[in-house]
Amino acid sequence: MQLLALQEVDKELQGLEEARDKFPAEIDERQSQIDKARSALQEQIDLLENLGREQRHYERLIEDAKADLKKHEERFSAVTTNKEYDALQIEIAACKTRISEYENEVLETIEASERLRQEIEGRKQDVGQIEEQHQARIEELQQRLATLQKEVEGVETRRQEFTQNIDARLLQRYQRSRKNRGTRVARIMKGACGGCFRQLPAQLRNNVKYTPIEVHVCENCGAILVWDDQTSS
Repeated sequence: MQLLALQEVDKELQGLEEARDKFPAEIDERQSQIDKARSALQEQIDLLENLGREQRHYERLIEDAKADLKKHEERFSAVTTNKEYDALQIEIAACKTRISEYENEVLETIEASERLRQEIEGRKQDVGQIEEQHQARIEELQQRLATLQKEVEGVETRRQEFTQNIDARLLQRYQRSRKNRGTRVARIMKGACGGCFRQLPAQLRNNVKYTPIEVHVCENCGAILVWDDQTSS
C-alpha cells in the first residue's frame, strides 16, 4: 500500500516533469511564429526604404539631366554652323530622352511604394494579431514554468518522505520496474490485475492476500500486486 501511494506521487511528478519539458517547446514554437511575422514585415519595410532611395536617385539624375539640357540650350546663341546646330540638337534630344526615362522610373517607384505601404499597413495588423495571440500564451507558459519547478521540488520532497518508510529491497524492486513508466504497482480488482485487467489465477490472488510480506507480480504486465480489502474482495 505504501508503494501504491508512492506510485501516485510518481505519477504526479511525471506529469509535472512532462509539462515542464513540453512548455519550452511550445514557447519556442509560438515565439518562432511571432519572429517570422515580424521578419516578413521588416522585409517589406526594408523594400520600401530601398524604393525611396531609388526614387531619390532618379530624382537627382533628373536634376542633372535638366542642368545639362539648360547648358545645351544656352549654347544655341554661340552656334555658328549647321553642323554645330545639328550636334547640339542631338545632345538636347538625348537629355530630354533621359529626363523622360528617369521620370518614368520615378513614377514607377512612387506607385510601387504606395502599393507597398498599403501592404505594410495590412501586415502590421496581421503581426499585431499574431503577437496578441501568441504573446499572452507565452507569458502564461513562462509563469507556469516558474511555478512548475517549485511544484516539482515539493513533490520530490514528498517522495523522499514516502521512501523513508518503505523496505529498502521492496523499494529497489519498485525503482527497477518504475523505469518502464507504466503502472508498476496495482491493486487486485475483482480478481484481475488493476494494471492490465488480466484475470489472475486463484492461487496467486491467495498468495497476495495471505503472504503480503512477499512480492507477487502479475505474470502479464509485471506489476507488483497489492491486496486491498476494499477493492480486491
